[in-house]
Amino acid sequence: MEIKNKVVKSGYNNWVNLSLLLTLFLILPIIILFIRFFEFDGENFNYLWDNLLVDYTKSTVYLAIITLFFSLLFGVLPAWLISTSSFFGRDFYDIVLYLPLAVPSYIMAFTYSDILSFTGPFQSFVRKNYPDLSDFVNQDYLQIEVLGIIMALSLFPYVYTVSRVSFSLLGSNYINLAKNLGLSTFKTFYKIILPLSRPAILSGLFLVLMEVLNEYGAVKYFGVNTFTTGIFRAWFSMNDVTTAIQLSIILLLVVFIIFFGEKLWNSRYKFNYKINNKIENFSTTNFKKAFLSSLICLIPFAFGFLFPLIFIINNVIYTYDGINFPDLFLLSKNTLLVSLMTATTVTIFAFLIEFIGKTTKGKAYFYISQLISLGYALPGAVIGMGLIILFTDLSYFLVDFSFIGSLFVLIYAYTIRFMAVGKSPLKSSFEKHPESYDETAKNLGANTYKLFQKLHFPINKFALVVAFILIFIDVMKELPITLILRPFNFDTLATQTYEYAIEEMIPKSSVYSLTIIVIGSILLILLKKFINRELNVSRSK
Repeated sequence: MEIKNKVVKSGYNNWVNLSLLLTLFLILPIIILFIRFFEFDGENFNYLWDNLLVDYTKSTVYLAIITLFFSLLFGVLPAWLISTSSFFGRDFYDIVLYLPLAVPSYIMAFTYSDILSFTGPFQSFVRKNYPDLSDFVNQDYLQIEVLGIIMALSLFPYVYTVSRVSFSLLGSNYINLAKNLGLSTFKTFYKIILPLSRPAILSGLFLVLMEVLNEYGAVKYFGVNTFTTGIFRAWFSMNDVTTAIQLSIILLLVVFIIFFGEKLWNSRYKFNYKINNKIENFSTTNFKKAFLSSLICLIPFAFGFLFPLIFIINNVIYTYDGINFPDLFLLSKNTLLVSLMTATTVTIFAFLIEFIGKTTKGKAYFYISQLISLGYALPGAVIGMGLIILFTDLSYFLVDFSFIGSLFVLIYAYTIRFMAVGKSPLKSSFEKHPESYDETAKNLGANTYKLFQKLHFPINKFALVVAFILIFIDVMKELPITLILRPFNFDTLATQTYEYAIEEMIPKSSVYSLTIIVIGSILLILLKKFINRELNVSRSK
């Protein structure tokens, strides 16, 4: 018996060691950046502080505030109405409000800058039909305030998704209690529903904030000086690696504070949804209320997906004769290749780590789980900087071979950034299954490998599919990492879209934008069906 326990313990230790190795693999570039930070003297940092840091900080914070506010507005109100009311178009909006996630922020920015330009459809329409207003609408729309709203139109589904699930799972007990206390619908929403859903909403806003910090294409096009654009400018335009590294570390420290602050804040709010009855679907018979509900849902969908899509399709039709279809096919193949490779790699790694945490129940798992989640909070520019420094140092030992500019490094960077995306649905899935499953299997003689093969893989296959789709979409849209680490002569749909747009050839970029949107939309619709089936949050008609 003692020998058997030693064998079992040895098997567990092997799994733990494997998870520690994977974690080290994911955080190594971060460690390298911190080491490099302390190698520089104070003179360079003083220059950074006096000339750049204040401007970058003000712009980044201001852009984040605007984007977070409108993401909250576009995400929470439709989620509440769809979760609690029945009105015309409700089921339709419940599907399509996810679709703006298929439109990357930089594509949204390029598209709306063209729509709002002097020769664009908006100003042209006003000049033709309302000439008295032409001077009023003839403005420079490449402003940080406009950019914040545009980015919110692309990112609000992060808030909508978590709010939708949270509102649906709250149950009807709280709403009925509020009615009995004489609270109005607004007071019920403001004083009861929002506080109870605060952890979920904050987690959605956290994702929005991380995307704002990571964004490069949109802010570059609008001429906004954020930390990410500063890193790119110092690194590529000025060849000032020292300043680029220092900016990366400062941004990294800010991200760490936000990341662990979010974890600490949400840990204070624990709420059990399971004790509540399923929320009722209240029919909206009043025409004005039904119309207003539909309008509130229509606005973010129309401006976040429908109008940009129509404009992009029109551009594709207009430039159809000039489309280079062999090039489009090659770029699509490259995009699908890196998305497929990364989604497969991340899904496997995330599943292994969650499985190890479930079966070993060691204290190390908590720290491992937090460390591998850091990647999503890191802007792509920071990850790219860390990897280039890492593999530049390694090249001194491997004289005849360089990893930089290889597909391996690109996939490595994607894996670091999107590991948290793959881990999240798998973690939720593993936590839903009681520990008695493992105990019963062990009593029947199953070892760790049998638990993996016969138990956890089959019962978590749904979460594996969800994780795969989420990662695939994110990699397909990713721009900063791809710009920094792509192999020579290796372009994707995202990089080609950016390069045409930055050269003011937005109509020519539209076919590549449309391809990203179509593929992403199809996958999001599939994902929505998976979520509805698993969570059972959809209402019956």
